[in-house]
Amino acid sequence: MALQRNVILNDTYQVRHLMASSELAIVYAGRDRNTGAKVAIKEFFPQRLAARQADKRGVFCSSRGFSGQYQELLAAFLVEGELLSTLNHPHIVSYVDHFEENDTGYLVMEYCTGVTLTEYLIKRNHALDAAFITETLLPLVDTLDYIHKQGILHRDVKPSNIMVMEDGTPKLLDFGSAARWPVQSGEKQAIFTSAGYSPLEFYSEKSSQGPMSDIYSLAALLHYWTCGQPPMDVKQRLFRDELPSVRSHNEYVNRWLARVIHWGLSVRSEQRCASLAWVKRSLQVQAWMWKIRKPGTVEWALAENEHTQIYEAEPKKQHETA
Repeated sequence: MALQRNVILNDTYQVRHLMASSELAIVYAGRDRNTGAKVAIKEFFPQRLAARQADKRGVFCSSRGFSGQYQELLAAFLVEGELLSTLNHPHIVSYVDHFEENDTGYLVMEYCTGVTLTEYLIKRNHALDAAFITETLLPLVDTLDYIHKQGILHRDVKPSNIMVMEDGTPKLLDFGSAARWPVQSGEKQAIFTSAGYSPLEFYSEKSSQGPMSDIYSLAALLHYWTCGQPPMDVKQRLFRDELPSVRSHNEYVNRWLARVIHWGLSVRSEQRCASLAWVKRSLQVQAWMWKIRKPGTVEWALAENEHTQIYEAEPKKQHETA
């Protein structure tokens, strides 16, 4: 399935070894032959739809009846490179190149050394301390504010899409679901969702989306950080929304931060926290409180690993990430 070692792409990038794979893409460690720099190469390869040609390089849609969906997903993949190329921020993975080859798409990015936020929190008993807030969470909030000011929504903020570097600073990854906003009249948004982290408006092609949509996902991430698990998925709260406060799981969270998280997780976007300034200030207060008095030990009911599902098993159905 994966490309073989030492394959050359775009006459420039040498594939070194497999790093990771998802249902939508394969990521390789690679090398820029011109500069010698180490890079990460992301190849569009939806596992349930695609297969390799006999030359072990080319990619084709192997699922009859899904060619339209395959092309739609490929187009979305290429948009990721276009959007990422417009961003320049220390806490966003840096763009290097993107191109089409082998009848598929490739995105080349900086090679980052670190661990996902999921791994980081598990190893550190969920890092309930002031340093984690100031070194990781507050820069992440500033990063989201930056991309919103560039007219972009990330639309897939979750722990597995954030890398924590060796110095504790974050890197926001995976702009595969990202989109420009405000959306033009009549324009449809592709549906990509992550269970527990996606707001209700991400489940509709024509819904109104904006910064408050990413704020929902950020609030879900803060719920995971403080409770050890994401909130109940929004689709399960449509008719009976009784989401408990994070303080019912973790008494060491101050009341202001708990309210902001709950506000950010409002099902209806018009009732949701609409400004990252509220999130930032509540985190700053929490950091100050934990500097004065460190929190005690919390027993975690840890969530299972995140799983990604990009599409339904029948043609012309909406595709999801969950």
